[in-house]
Amino acid sequence: MDYAIACTDVRKSLGSFSLHLANFFVEKGTVHGLIGANGSGKTTTIKLLLGLMKQDEGVLSVLSSTDIAQDGEAKNKIGFIVDETSVPSLLNPKEMGMVFSGLYRAWDSQTYAQLVSRFKLDENKPYRSCSRGMKVKFLLAVALSHNASLLILDEPTSGLDPLSRDEILSLLAEYSKDEEHTILITSHITSDLEKLCDYITLLDDGKIRFTEEKDSLLDTYRLVRTTHASLSDFDPDSIIAKREGEFQVELLMRKEQIPSFAEPVRLTLEELVILLAKGGYKG
Repeated sequence: MDYAIACTDVRKSLGSFSLHLANFFVEKGTVHGLIGANGSGKTTTIKLLLGLMKQDEGVLSVLSSTDIAQDGEAKNKIGFIVDETSVPSLLNPKEMGMVFSGLYRAWDSQTYAQLVSRFKLDENKPYRSCSRGMKVKFLLAVALSHNASLLILDEPTSGLDPLSRDEILSLLAEYSKDEEHTILITSHITSDLEKLCDYITLLDDGKIRFTEEKDSLLDTYRLVRTTHASLSDFDPDSIIAKREGEFQVELLMRKEQIPSFAEPVRLTLEELVILLAKGGYKG
């Protein structure tokens, strides 16, 4: 199997926090979602993959490069949006295009101009004066204008209105249709990942809880609602997670282990991830 990203026993310690990516692989030609609570290690992972920091242990490979910080050829094939992206804030889109055309060997001025027009960016408005949504579109236009084969996107739709989010997701979906294109994306908006992703990895307290194909994950589990009095009718070993309310109990179960008397309910990705994280993943 061909991987755009491969991490084996990668460790990074930052003060009291420790990240351990025992086995983290992103297959080429896929959209891979990286999710987890604040402080779970998503941003640290992104920084390691971009060469903004160095792992303490283990082997990390991005586009077959094990030293992405020093590998100019590999970096030219990566487009990225991170929350702390250093952007010359006084430059407008027109000036920014001139700067990046000198940084990326495969810079496509025509594609950049088309994206600036598509996003309705004011060519003469400096980056620092743009709204959050316009800044994201600005950065995405840059990321998609140098023939990148890998996009690494950290919360690209955070803080955007539904229309802007849908526009960006549509563009990313177009990009991902090319089997040579790979996307790694983090987001707290799980519904965006449900629309876009092929695979999901859950990070929890610096460790990978699971990596699963999204459709398989959603098809495997169901929610069952029952009363407190009827809870004893269920095999406790088949209950993966339990959420108790005043009048009913919600049970997370594998589809094939649900008794015939119970009515299963399909979950959204967000509901499923929350319950798996609370109950402990049993892959």
